[in-house]
Amino acid sequence: MKKKILVIGSINYDLVVFTPRHPAPGETIIGSRFQTFPGGKGANQAVAAARLGGNVQIIGNIGQDGFGEELLENLCINQVDTTCIKRVNDSSGTALITVNADGQNSIVVVPGANATLGKEDIEGLRDTIQSAAVLVVQLEIPLEVVTQAIDIAYTAGLIILLNPAPAMSLPQETLQKVTYLIPNESELALLSGLPTDDLEGCRRAAQVLLSKGCNQIVLTRGDQGAFVFNQTGEIFVPSFKVPVVDTTAAGDAFIGGLAAALADGIDLQIALLRASAAGALAVTKAGAQTSLPDITELDDFLKKHKQEVKTH
Repeated sequence: MKKKILVIGSINYDLVVFTPRHPAPGETIIGSRFQTFPGGKGANQAVAAARLGGNVQIIGNIGQDGFGEELLENLCINQVDTTCIKRVNDSSGTALITVNADGQNSIVVVPGANATLGKEDIEGLRDTIQSAAVLVVQLEIPLEVVTQAIDIAYTAGLIILLNPAPAMSLPQETLQKVTYLIPNESELALLSGLPTDDLEGCRRAAQVLLSKGCNQIVLTRGDQGAFVFNQTGEIFVPSFKVPVVDTTAAGDAFIGGLAAALADGIDLQIALLRASAAGALAVTKAGAQTSLPDITELDDFLKKHKQEVKTH
């Protein structure tokens, strides 16, 4: 059996409005269409890894409502192990997403059941965490849950991927235990306290975190590609040029792709290429999980589109 990828994170129901542009404060505009999709960064990353051949299990909470039923069913359809999902007396997490004509999105997340995941839940699943090879966590669940899960995974020797989204300050000792910290530019700026308006700014910001003991920072910059910063140098992964429909979950596709490749023991540079291709494919379709590629799509895409990873 393949090595297990364990995702601990949010499970949301996405309500998506498509508009010509984002409204200004106090302004009402007419949207072009409305759709609903299963989402949540935790569920997105779990489905992304599962569709790419990963052996994936998820820990999270959903509400005892209609949204929760749909979310659970969707995870099962996508071959994600849901035995550690708990139904709680709260609304399922929701995300209100506005997508403009350029495919750029703005998002408001209401945690709901996600906020009820507690340290006692994680302690009760200690054996489940220790049995995995890769742990994937984000910040749409309580921070104390994330830090405890990382502590358990670190002691057990897991590969740990932390996506610090939504951006917030993190304990230095937690950052030091993470194998790959995977922020975007705004998240890197908040964590470092430095502007990340250009690549040189990103490099300076990454050095701040490396000086505090971070192991490797995988910075995602959308169509500007991805960069890995570590103590020995820098890796650049160019983006793949594709038509943009909706950027929702592109970062989640990248992380799921990286997790699936690392769990399979694939070399980091090849794993990054696969992650970048997964992210590119995700922006060509609308929605969160509906946009995530499967392994056949990814392999076909990589046969037709070549990119070279650069190290220095």
